[in-house]
Amino acid sequence: MKFDHLKDLPKAESLLAMEILWQSLSQNPTEDLTPPWHQQVLAARLERLKSGQESCLPWDQAKERLRTLTRPTPSH
Repeated sequence: MKFDHLKDLPKAESLLAMEILWQSLSQNPTEDLTPPWHQQVLAARLERLKSGQESCLPWDQAKERLRTLTRPTPSH
């Protein structure tokens, strides 16, 4: 099955297709959609957090940090 034509859809249709796919994937709330490799990464990060090797920011601070990092720089 080919899906190459999806990249040429208008934005509104792409978003609708994505919504339909997500609804289809998330119909069964007991089914874990996280691939095993990602579960391993998350478990390792949680372990580092618990051991004090990592720290975390409150969500508001993290969002502001991301905004700062992605803000365009003014040209001179």
